[in-house]
Amino acid sequence: MTLRVNGKIIPEQAILTELKRLIDFYSQHLSREELGRGMADLNRKARDHAIGTQLLIEEVKRRRIEVTDADVATAVADMVKKVGGDRQLDDLLARQGMNRKQFGDTVRAGKQLDKLVARIVSVVPDCTEEELREFYGQNAEQYVAPDRVQARHILVRPFSQGEADKATARSRLLSLKHQVMEGEDFSDLAAAHSECPSGKADGGSLGWIVRGATLPEFEKAVFDELEAGEISDVIETPLGFHIVEKLEHEDGEPLPFEQVRDRIRELLLHERRGKALSAYVDRLRQDALIEESEEDDPKKWEQAFDSFLDGGKGS
Repeated sequence: MTLRVNGKIIPEQAILTELKRLIDFYSQHLSREELGRGMADLNRKARDHAIGTQLLIEEVKRRRIEVTDADVATAVADMVKKVGGDRQLDDLLARQGMNRKQFGDTVRAGKQLDKLVARIVSVVPDCTEEELREFYGQNAEQYVAPDRVQARHILVRPFSQGEADKATARSRLLSLKHQVMEGEDFSDLAAAHSECPSGKADGGSLGWIVRGATLPEFEKAVFDELEAGEISDVIETPLGFHIVEKLEHEDGEPLPFEQVRDRIRELLLHERRGKALSAYVDRLRQDALIEESEEDDPKKWEQAFDSFLDGGKGS
């Protein structure tokens, strides 16, 4: 789909960036399932944000909002320190097809936009204590410590993705499970056979695992299928094949208001500032030419959603 604002094409990457920001923020307050159900709304918001950003960029130019060279230099220096040096920054920029001058221009544009947004939302009032407590009372189910389990596992990686090698890995694990059932110590077997670093270091112990922090196949077995003291059948995940022993299970409990007060305040202020910014952008949109062509593919955004949430997760 092609999106144009006053004749300027909005890159798809700009929409994906806005979508990731929304997911990053709301994932702190909503479960994966709730986020998934709201994916269509998140996609719409991401598109609206991308449109709004372009209109605000145009407004920055109209208002002639300036940022000093010193502020830009400081921001660039901070990035140099963050990535580990000048050479690392230049390499990073080169991979993105950008040079230092272009990067500096991007930094300047971002800071100009920040200045404009700060002016727009400066009139938003802070939350009262009564408002925070009222929101907590109405949404207490959202603020619950996740279930957690204590477990240990043995991981065997097949030599290849061929069926014969997979069958060999499964057979090894079934043999190890049989040994445990016959009285062998799970930790000793994990130390001797597991291909996960937890094997030799901790007898396969994964410590306490919270729901949502591991791979779906692993999580289903350890949280939903096993009772404490039971050993799983062979589980296949992208990391390989596992057997897991569930040691303890603790159900999630409501978090006290004091523990989530700042999170609630952040959420409510974020929504209030968002409304103030949206109202401002809506006024800009009245005089803007916004064009969209072709139908969007919802699967593309669902895949992006899964990628953002699953990135970097292990067993």
